Amino acid sequence: MPAVANPEDIAKQFGLESVPASVKRLSQLLNKCDATDTDDFAKLVNADPDLTKRLLCAANPRAECEEDYGITTVEDAIQRCGMSAALLLAMSDPLINAVHKTFSLMLNIDLKNVLPMTLDPFNFTHVVGEVGFSGKATGLVHLRLPNEFIPVLGDRLLGLTPADMQDEATANDVIGELCNMTVGNFKSNLCDAGLTCKLSPPKISRTEEFRLHIVEGGTSQRYGFHSKEARLYADLSVNPFSES
Repeated sequence: MPAVANPEDIAKQFGLESVPASVKRLSQLLNKCDATDTDDFAKLVNADPDLTKRLLCAANPRAECEEDYGITTVEDAIQRCGMSAALLLAMSDPLINAVHKTFSLMLNIDLKNVLPMTLDPFNFTHVVGEVGFSGKATGLVHLRLPNEFIPVLGDRLLGLTPADMQDEATANDVIGELCNMTVGNFKSNLCDAGLTCKLSPPKISRTEEFRLHIVEGGTSQRYGFHSKEARLYADLSVNPFSES
C-alpha cells in the first residue's frame, strides 16, 4: 500500500497555504472544551508557550511582571479565566495573521503587531469598521483606523485620489472592503479550526468612543498594529460556545 501523503507536502506541491499551527491548536482546543475534565485542555495550552504566556498574563491583570504572578499554572489560570477566555486568546494569532495578510498583500504595508498600551489611544474621532460573525461562535471584529489613513487606503486599494475619499459614501465602501477582506481571512481560519460561521455586512461609523465591546456571554481582546504609514487597532469579542 502506498504511503499516505503528508498534507503539508501536498500544499507545497500545489502552491497552497498549509493550515497555520495556531489554527490547528485552536481546533484541538475546541475538541477538548466540552469535556468535564479540563486536564487535556490544559495540556494543549501548556504545549503552546506563547498561548501559555498570554493566558497567565490575563489571569494576573494587576501584576507588573511575571515575578508578581499569584497564578502561575495554566490549570489555575483556566479556573480563574475560564475556557472561553483561553479560546479567545487562541484566536489571537488567526486574527493577527489575517490583519497582516490583508495589509501586506493588498496594501503593501508591513504592519508590526504591538501591545495596545504602547500606542496612543484614539481619543479623537476615528473610523470604526465592524463585522459580526455568527454560527458555532458569535462575535464582533472592530477595525479602528485614524482619519488620516483613509486617503492612503483608497490609493493603495483602488487607486483613488484624496479628493475621491472626501466623499463619505466612497470612503465607507473602501473601508468596508478592507473589513471584508480582513475578517474574511479570519473567518477562513475559524472554519478550518471547526468554528463554522457566517459574516454580517460591514458597518462603518465615526466615533470618539474607544471602549471594547463585548458580545453576550463572551470575552474581548484588543490588538495594536503600527507601521510608518499607519497605526490601527483590531478588537475581537467572541462567545465560542454560542450556536446561532
